[in-house]
Amino acid sequence: MRVFIFILISQLLIGCSSGVYVSLPEKYEPTEEQPVGFLAGSLSATTVWPASGEGLITTLYIRQRGDDAFLTVASNHEDTDFDSETLKGQLFYLPLPAGEYELFSIGFKGSNGNKSIRSKSSEELGLVFTIAPGQVTYIGQFITSSLVAKSKLWNIEYPSGYGYITYSDAQQRDQPLLREMHPELEQLTFTPVMLAETDVRLTSSRP
Repeated sequence: MRVFIFILISQLLIGCSSGVYVSLPEKYEPTEEQPVGFLAGSLSATTVWPASGEGLITTLYIRQRGDDAFLTVASNHEDTDFDSETLKGQLFYLPLPAGEYELFSIGFKGSNGNKSIRSKSSEELGLVFTIAPGQVTYIGQFITSSLVAKSKLWNIEYPSGYGYITYSDAQQRDQPLLREMHPELEQLTFTPVMLAETDVRLTSSRP
């Protein structure tokens, strides 16, 4: 089983979607000697103006509990694995050493039309999940929207460059899509883990 998992890791690393960027410190790089599982979810953006999140780069900050070293998963929302009238997004998936992890922060990079703005969630989120050996741990959908500003001169609303995240369960869409893109995952147990209540604002970066 461990040999199969290591072969699968190689296939998935080669086949990662464009537009999703993973920064993985050496300590999180799987080896053939350690038990490995997979992390999956989706990064989406609303497309309805003026709260559209399409102009924001969204970054998830994740680490093993009790460790300072962290990995990041980011999307610029330019490429898509799925889209609808109000939403578009991409799946993310990556192999990780088995263990207990936490999503501790979410960051945004955007623009208010005059300057670039970088922002992060104001408090540590502490959203805990476990990567189990030989399983896909699905942690849900993270939907980016823009906080809206209003021009006093023109009396119109526009994206402020700051963002917020709405969290939801999109397993019914994401699980078959992930397995369609990577049939080799059919052999692994798919384990959904809800990090928070669904369809609520998870975090916000405020001016």
